[in-house]
Amino acid sequence: MTKTNYSEIAEKIVAVVGEDNIVSATHCATRLRLQVKDRKAIDDTQVEQVEEVKGVFYNAGQY
Repeated sequence: MTKTNYSEIAEKIVAVVGEDNIVSATHCATRLRLQVKDRKAIDDTQVEQVEEVKGVFYNAGQY
């Protein structure tokens, strides 16, 4: 069984979303929730290519 490297996954997501674009980050049991400054600056396709990302959603300022 392989151990999931959450730090590596987070680094990849931040690289695509942009560190300066993130206002805050929280999580629940199944989702990482990012409040972002500029939604249009994020390439959903690149985020979805990150290991363990099952999809992306944007609603009420949360990505």
